[in-house]
Amino acid sequence: MEVVFTKTFLKDLAKVFPVKRRKEIEHFIFEELQLVSSLEEIDFAEKMKGHKNFYKIRFGDYRMGIYRLENRIELKRVLHRKEIYKYFP
Repeated sequence: MEVVFTKTFLKDLAKVFPVKRRKEIEHFIFEELQLVSSLEEIDFAEKMKGHKNFYKIRFGDYRMGIYRLENRIELKRVLHRKEIYKYFP
């Protein structure tokens, strides 16, 4: 499975505070996510209602927005739970 990071995702990730939460997200995307072969293997990835190929993953008060397209996933946004639904999907 190919993992693609959007420019906005990387900007959002740099703004995540506290640093402990950012480290948790970075560990997941750069280590654990690289080992899975499909999005269904991630137990805590939830499909977003009303949107066909969009998923979210919770990290405390932060949500990561993911778009799945065949054998590729795009990490779109990572924002606070109050903001994510304004900008994603």
